[in-house]
Amino acid sequence: MRILILSSCFFLSSLLGTFAESSNALAVQRILEGYTESLGGPRMVEALSSLSIEGVQTQGGQRYDFLIRKKRPGAIRYRISLGENSIICGRNKGVGWQRTKVGDLVSIADLSVDQSELLAAESQFDSPLFRHLEKPWNSILLLGNEQLGDTHVTVLEVKQFGEPFRRYYLNSRSGVIVKRVQIHSDGSDGLETSYRDYRAVDGYQFAYEIENRIGDQLLSLVEIDSIKVNPGLLNFYFERPLN
Repeated sequence: MRILILSSCFFLSSLLGTFAESSNALAVQRILEGYTESLGGPRMVEALSSLSIEGVQTQGGQRYDFLIRKKRPGAIRYRISLGENSIICGRNKGVGWQRTKVGDLVSIADLSVDQSELLAAESQFDSPLFRHLEKPWNSILLLGNEQLGDTHVTVLEVKQFGEPFRRYYLNSRSGVIVKRVQIHSDGSDGLETSYRDYRAVDGYQFAYEIENRIGDQLLSLVEIDSIKVNPGLLNFYFERPLN
């Protein structure tokens, strides 16, 4: 009888463990549904096919004008300029390029594989939090709730195959992303991105101020002036220029 009781207790413990995992999965699913609703719902997200974003980026004590335009699937063109000097990077159909203009001197070169992959990441519209259940390479864990300044946030840990994992801090009330932190393999914090000043544009929520830092070091501050949703960009706009 004693063996039967011990076995029963062990079996019950395993069931409770499974129940806890299921409960966590259900909680994560509810949080992700709230996040999707903050974007306008799944149909609104899928209807977002192109974007044009313009503003100012402060980096290294210097302010640069920038213009980013991107289009599904994977096309992007990013211009940063200071006076008459400019750098334009683009990627389309897997080909990345850079056009540099300094005074009257213009040069065009192909991007390295690493640079092209970074640009490809910037061209994505959907975060790993969107349609999570359709992405078997995703693992999302609910870490709990925290107070981030004046904002109560829910913290999710996201792991993707072959990539450093990240923590997402979501506003517990509105569902929008407040902060994202890249975590190194040793568990230390890496790049930290904060999203502030959310505004509605054609039914979509966008952060108009984005700050990147590592620890106490401020890397860049992006202040957006205008966002255009589905501006109707043509494919040739993203191709490598001839001059």
